[in-house]
Amino acid sequence: MANWSELQPDLLQLIMNNLSFVNILRFRAVCSSWNHAAKSCATSSCPPPRTPSTPWLMLPSSYEENDKKNPASGARCFYSLEEQKVYIIKSAFQDYDHAAALRGFITRAVLSSDPTRDNNFAVVVIHSFFPSKLAFYKHAEEDSRIRRTDLNGVHGGYCDVIFHNEQLFALAGDGSVEVWDFIKSFPIESIDLAQPFAEIKKADIMQDFSIYKYSTQNYLVESLGEILYVGRVIGNFVNHKGIVIGQTDLPEGFAVICPYRTLRFYILKLNITAKKWDINFQLDSAENGYGGHDNGVYNIGNKVVKPFDQLDKWKIDPPPFWIVPNP
Repeated sequence: MANWSELQPDLLQLIMNNLSFVNILRFRAVCSSWNHAAKSCATSSCPPPRTPSTPWLMLPSSYEENDKKNPASGARCFYSLEEQKVYIIKSAFQDYDHAAALRGFITRAVLSSDPTRDNNFAVVVIHSFFPSKLAFYKHAEEDSRIRRTDLNGVHGGYCDVIFHNEQLFALAGDGSVEVWDFIKSFPIESIDLAQPFAEIKKADIMQDFSIYKYSTQNYLVESLGEILYVGRVIGNFVNHKGIVIGQTDLPEGFAVICPYRTLRFYILKLNITAKKWDINFQLDSAENGYGGHDNGVYNIGNKVVKPFDQLDKWKIDPPPFWIVPNP
């Protein structure tokens, strides 16, 4: 039988390039030589490209986990989308709940590239309130200092940002999207995409949804190399029968504040050549039985929405967020 611990480093590297985050941790546990090979790869100044990691969802902790007298204090729950499994990691982000002031100042942050594999990366943040603004921090090999510079776009009230092919896509509160090129030393706004209201109206997506009872929340998503504009239609107040009502129709003494329900998703795909959005599809989700501050998982492949069973709470506070683990 071959001695697996004596495999050559180049061969071990080829194996690791095709492993996920969790499997690399298992890879390191095989033997001391494999553990050394994984550590050497992670600390290399020019590590080879590896299969992108599937993100993990960082779940809100319980009160017991924040109790310093509890042995489990400081532990965090992470949901692996790849394995559909929850992992509990002690002392992970233990100061997260104590950074309320920082969370109030910065609402979004995104990296242009993996800092462990590319020293010339940038961090873009959405910060401040009324309106929220954009700023970036650029890091270069010849200058390790982090400098903050504002991005003065033509819009304001930014609510989402993503990077794709060295371009920043910034979603403004009015539904427009700015595209910034980060190839040069200072970002340049290259495209200003108008609000997709005409496309939404043409597809009758918002029919029968009164602005007095419903609101929308928009997001930018990258999927399979495409930039998607995702809209979520929300019933602001929903009674116990699942019917959307006006705020004035809530029962007297009703204790729950804003018991909303997600009723519909619509997705538009960016046509970068024509500089416009194309309607992809829409989905009614009211029949999925959400209630209160809802949560769920939408599968684009089979167009099915299911409750997210890992969150056994009617209210999610603080909101969970995605992280990309790095071994």
